[in-house]
Amino acid sequence: MLSASLPLSPTSRSRSPSPSTSVSTADYPHRVVATILITSVCYLGLLSFINARGMPVSASLTGLLEACIYAVCIGIQIHRMPLSTVTFACWVAAWIALTWLFRQSIDLKSMRDFIIPVLFISLGRYVGDVCFAERCLKLIVGIVIVMGLFELAFLDTYAQLFNTFSFYVNLGGINENAAMFEGQMLTLNGYRPEGVGRTLFPFLLGPHRVSSVLMEPVSLGNFAVIVLAWALSKPWAEMRKAAFFFWSAALLIVLCDSRFGMMMALALVAFRCVPDDLRNKLSPTIPFAILAVIIAIALVYTVGGDNFLGRVTFSGNQLLRFDWKLLLGVHSPLPNYGDVGYAYVISRFGVPLSIVCVAALFLVPMGNRQGERFRSLIVLYMFSILAISGTSIFALKTAGLMWFLFGVLAANAATAGNRSLPEAGVRA
Repeated sequence: MLSASLPLSPTSRSRSPSPSTSVSTADYPHRVVATILITSVCYLGLLSFINARGMPVSASLTGLLEACIYAVCIGIQIHRMPLSTVTFACWVAAWIALTWLFRQSIDLKSMRDFIIPVLFISLGRYVGDVCFAERCLKLIVGIVIVMGLFELAFLDTYAQLFNTFSFYVNLGGINENAAMFEGQMLTLNGYRPEGVGRTLFPFLLGPHRVSSVLMEPVSLGNFAVIVLAWALSKPWAEMRKAAFFFWSAALLIVLCDSRFGMMMALALVAFRCVPDDLRNKLSPTIPFAILAVIIAIALVYTVGGDNFLGRVTFSGNQLLRFDWKLLLGVHSPLPNYGDVGYAYVISRFGVPLSIVCVAALFLVPMGNRQGERFRSLIVLYMFSILAISGTSIFALKTAGLMWFLFGVLAANAATAGNRSLPEAGVRA
């Protein structure tokens, strides 16, 4: 299947690329890289299918499969991983291990959250082939859309095949008693509750929210935002060529009824309209500006609710309760901030490491304007979702692909030069 869709040999890359294509001379195993990306997006769907077939899937089995993905990712690039990446990874791992010593407990999830961007950025830089990356993205988007439309048209069959409610019960994410009705087979956020209702086309799609292969509508909305960010990162002259990604992102946001996705789409389009040089200057301030807004809102509104303002207020209230141990990431026992993004990041990694990671993100040289735009757009997405959600940005099913695309765009910085930063594939 991949051979019909992807360039699977070094010779296939010798053909003239499109104007937006930046091709690396590195030789890499095309099939393996494509399989890693597809598996990273679809692996929970596979596990949910197995779980529904009578073989209960546990959190340990899920972690084992993730570990296998990381191992393959390391294996194909172990001799090409830059020394700077290895050094930075070791330094951060040492800091995280030090916080474990202070807490006298091990938190493997925080290490896993850090491993994903390191491995997939490095994988993208190793590949360095924008044409290949875009083909992979199109294939993955196609899979997600086909499965989403299948779920929409044959909901009962989809529910029986995957039974996402049972799957997440076995993973420990929800309690069996939390079902909204007897015999529920879709995860809790698979339906809009009565009194809330669907936002987009409720008369046509009803309360159901599509999850596709990502198993949760929230994740599908986040995936759509990443696809939109990729499309918007292209030069204005090439926007027509990105029509597939624009329409796909819009369709997926509608299918999963993602309110965050809808608001984020408007924000990304508006941010894309800002001149490149100004946007590049504003981007490093986004994490701190959003954090300041969260705290300011919490000081004004002390009571939260189950809406956008309520979630932001709750997030800010949690931050206002932080002591020095939480700020340094050494508090024990470790509080559960699974649904409060900024609090989760700071309590796990500490303020010093969090600032270092934000700085490192902007110190990665991008090879062209498209790379700079993509970085700015995903930074806006990541730190916006931290304000209203918890660990969504660390989910492999969306984060792996996003960081891979980031790495691909960063791959040719040395050859493209940073003094004039041309558009992708166009010499300065």
